[in-house]
Amino acid sequence: MARNFRKLAKISPSEWLILSQLILFSLAAAVVLKLVGLSRLIGFMARCAVEPWLSSFPALHGRHEIARLSDLAELATRVTHGQRRCLARSLLLFWLLKARSEPATLLIGVSKVASTLQSHAWIETEGRVMGDSLEMTRRFATFLRF
Repeated sequence: MARNFRKLAKISPSEWLILSQLILFSLAAAVVLKLVGLSRLIGFMARCAVEPWLSSFPALHGRHEIARLSDLAELATRVTHGQRRCLARSLLLFWLLKARSEPATLLIGVSKVASTLQSHAWIETEGRVMGDSLEMTRRFATFLRF
């Protein structure tokens, strides 16, 4: 708990602005996901993120390194989605990378543990796993790639 407070204390005013926008974006994406499905949402995000008037969303994101934005996306989705946040986090990272005209692939993997089917979502950019650990993603067989 104290560690979380230290993390929050290190957030600058511009990062607070970005974090609040990422929280709203995460909530909106969850609603749209239920309405139109993942494939259509990803296609829409990929097209819109390169539009000049949308690529600046969230405001001020261009001033920060993508690794820091990844931390903020993690925090935003922890607030909005709790433990089951991998898809929401991956959607945020997908948007942020596409808005910067950087390559991004959203992957969804599946794994069977005992008799339970599990899934996980993550982002890869130029062959690197983003916002997740390689150890975690290796547990899953890639099922979908966007």
